[in-house]
Amino acid sequence: MTQPRPLTPDDAPRYVALRLRMVTESPWSFLGTPGDDAGLDEAIMAQRLAEPENKIFAVEGDAGELIAAAGIYRSPRIKTQHKANIWGVYVAPEARGRGLGRAVMQSAIDAARTWPGVCVISLSVTERAPAAKALYESLGFKTWGVEPNATGLDGQYIDEIWMQLVL
Repeated sequence: MTQPRPLTPDDAPRYVALRLRMVTESPWSFLGTPGDDAGLDEAIMAQRLAEPENKIFAVEGDAGELIAAAGIYRSPRIKTQHKANIWGVYVAPEARGRGLGRAVMQSAIDAARTWPGVCVISLSVTERAPAAKALYESLGFKTWGVEPNATGLDGQYIDEIWMQLVL
């Protein structure tokens, strides 16, 4: 298995390609859609990847394409700087079952541990992603709430499960 690495602004085009797969192939797992996801803009992603407390850890496939990723950022607000948030966790279908989700998640958690004062990591997962929820639980995340009908698409609504890891 290739080890996860933090992406740099130069990786923005490859991340945008992966992000398009994410929101297209797994529409219920991500809030963004191809028409409204800022993560599909290379300039915005390059800017985000340049921020020291906004990381995306990814694994490359044999052809250099990104096949797994997890993002983490520290809250910029003074009263919530003790929190980090994980977002955009994805493993391409052809790469699942190889421990890549755990690897990118662990890299994100490890990054948050280096940020002074961060003691909580939060994330959310849809009710339609039981394997992802099980992964997060195995890493120590605990459910603290469920938001009913949090996400809607084509007249269907699903719940969002909110989880937290106390460092």
